[in-house]
Amino acid sequence: MSTRATITVSDENDSFDIYQHHDGYPEGPNGLVRHIAMAQRLAWDLPRFEAADFAAAIIAVLKDRGGSTYLTEDAEAHSDRSYCYYVEPVREGVSTQVKLTIHKPSFRTEDPIELFSGPLPEAITKFDAVGETAKQPREYQILMDAEAALYRAQEEISALCGERPDEDTEKVYEDIEDATRSLMRLRQHFETMSPWRALKVAEDKSVDAKLAWEAHQRFQRD
Repeated sequence: MSTRATITVSDENDSFDIYQHHDGYPEGPNGLVRHIAMAQRLAWDLPRFEAADFAAAIIAVLKDRGGSTYLTEDAEAHSDRSYCYYVEPVREGVSTQVKLTIHKPSFRTEDPIELFSGPLPEAITKFDAVGETAKQPREYQILMDAEAALYRAQEEISALCGERPDEDTEKVYEDIEDATRSLMRLRQHFETMSPWRALKVAEDKSVDAKLAWEAHQRFQRD
């Protein structure tokens, strides 16, 4: 398993759904916000916006191998997705902006959690999706590297063994899936608890918190 997502691109006439098998998180230089922003360069120049054209541009940016990015008939049918992205035009007179909305499915209620809704440039700033200048905590960077490595291992095993892996290979594949599930839980912990912000707020309130914050800062530099 990886961080999976769906992207729905709509205009006044059409709507298209894309399923992203991996790296579906919004943050940083490898996240979907940056890739959606990159797709804008392959689509019609604004104010012209066509859902079919923009959806094709997103696929052109994301599709790097077999099995990574799919067209899908119904985004809602993918219960394994961690994020839902919605791309649409906002027209004001003769000008057009690309609006991005990001939802995260809630395991506690039927209503999704809205992470962002606004113009695409604001999403780029919010999620630090500016390539090499992104300033994510190092823990996030390590997490993304580990997720990408596990995904590549899954793809290689599938390519080599097909639908009939031997017993040992099947066990390795199950171990990889367990590890990716653990990474997903760790990502959810980072997103919901925001431990770095909590440490920064608490650093003036106790010696232990201050020491923990200093240790975190050293880890970012090492």
